[in-house]
Amino acid sequence: MAASEGYSPTKEMVNAAVQSSERLEGAASLLAMLEDKADSEQITASELAAVRCIVETCASDLDVVLERA
Repeated sequence: MAASEGYSPTKEMVNAAVQSSERLEGAASLLAMLEDKADSEQITASELAAVRCIVETCASDLDVVLERA
């Protein structure tokens, strides 16, 4: 559908993409901090779970919006 001439994404799709992009940037920052921490300390399961939760939420939100498209 996105390849069709004259196609434009819905406002909901654009919002979901923007919000997911912002959240994924946050997850990337958290991962960078965890990489630095791993040099001198052990990373906890809850720290990794926080990043996983962000990524899973973004994937789920995008799936829902794309299913409606």
